[in-house]
Amino acid sequence: MNITLDYPWLLLLLVLPYFIYRFLPAYMQPSVSLYIPFFQRVVAATGQTPNAGAVAHQRQLIQSIALILFWFGLIFSLARPVLLGEVQVTEKAGRDLMIAVDLSQSMEQKDYFMAGDKQQAISRIDALKAVLSAFSKDRAGDRLGLIVFGSGAYLQVPFTDDLQLWLNLLNDMDTQMAGPATAIGDAIGLSIRAFEQSNSTQRLLLLVTDGSDTHSRLDAVDAARVAATDGINIYTLGMGDPKTEGDDKVDFASLEKIAKVSNGLSYVAADSDSLQKVLVDINNIAPANYEQQRFQPKADLYPWLMGPLLLFYVLVWGFLTIQVYWKNRARGKYVE
Repeated sequence: MNITLDYPWLLLLLVLPYFIYRFLPAYMQPSVSLYIPFFQRVVAATGQTPNAGAVAHQRQLIQSIALILFWFGLIFSLARPVLLGEVQVTEKAGRDLMIAVDLSQSMEQKDYFMAGDKQQAISRIDALKAVLSAFSKDRAGDRLGLIVFGSGAYLQVPFTDDLQLWLNLLNDMDTQMAGPATAIGDAIGLSIRAFEQSNSTQRLLLLVTDGSDTHSRLDAVDAARVAATDGINIYTLGMGDPKTEGDDKVDFASLEKIAKVSNGLSYVAADSDSLQKVLVDINNIAPANYEQQRFQPKADLYPWLMGPLLLFYVLVWGFLTIQVYWKNRARGKYVE
């Protein structure tokens, strides 16, 4: 710890009273005088030189000391003396991660099994919630966002470092929220707009779906190209069996193309185990970039300087006031 001044150049003001004293005339206060018609004869007889009818009162020593100390204290206070504490170093992740989740009706299919329980099948959306909940708990320092999409795309959570809030809104997701269709391109377009509010140097979009783009106004691959120009890497995650045919078929080829044009990667999660491994893999491939922030606490010292000086100045003023009172009383100015 050490003491320093934030505005040391203000110390130049310390010499200001000297220049005022040196170059400005003293204030002359008119004084009561006695008029006599033989003034010149008195002057000639005494040999004195007459002065103007005004006097410049002289300060007492204690007044001068009080003024000098108060002026020095005032200037040092304006220069802001501070006590510097130990430098604090904090690390903050420079990563913003947006997760876009498909909430079409096909996400209600119960074909996933949780680890250790191969008897009770759960829906795809429930499996995804469970894995993303565990995934979010390891995101300390990251900012997470959430987009849900079906027939349209909706921003459920803008980027936030309040992971508990993000988790609560994730668990509130339901397949009836966004409509029965799948609008992958619109979800990517909405994420591009969300990233406009981000200053992060590391921008990731995790796109999770179990279908094909059937309802977008914006082509998904074209949207991915625009995302790439904004520095957004898209990681696509297809849920479901790659062998599925018909309306429930996942368009893995388009997901792979979306990831490729945006410098991301494409994954297939056919069961809960592979889903968990994919999220671990994504974190290993794109680890968070941490930014160091240095902070040095400061404690102002001017209250400890000006406080005693003000008290001293008040005591001097009180002492001189009492002194003048008793002098005037002795001269008979104050009559009881």
